[in-house]
Amino acid sequence: MAKVSAWMAVLVAVAIAGSLAMSGVSDFGAIGPIALIVLLALGAFRTLRAMSGGLRLLCGAWGIATGMAWYTPSYDFPDFIPGPIAVGAPVLVCAIGLALVVLHKEKKSA
Repeated sequence: MAKVSAWMAVLVAVAIAGSLAMSGVSDFGAIGPIALIVLLALGAFRTLRAMSGGLRLLCGAWGIATGMAWYTPSYDFPDFIPGPIAVGAPVLVCAIGLALVVLHKEKKSA
């Protein structure tokens, strides 16, 4: 489950980076999303490489991502997508990533 969450983190980090690049945001408002990209990518890297603290870092990154998606729903979706879906979909994706990390059972190495 952790690997699925890590790959989801990579996809979300790439999507956020693409969104920032296309919107041309380069001021103080981009600090939060850039920090989130770094945390998600680093957590995914450490989890996929089975490094120490990778799951904790990924769990924290997903928690921050969920909070940011819930608190700042400033998405530029087309008009034909209903508002609750436009706001709820990013929150749901982040919550699923968080749940996958939390529910992951680590195997003890002998």
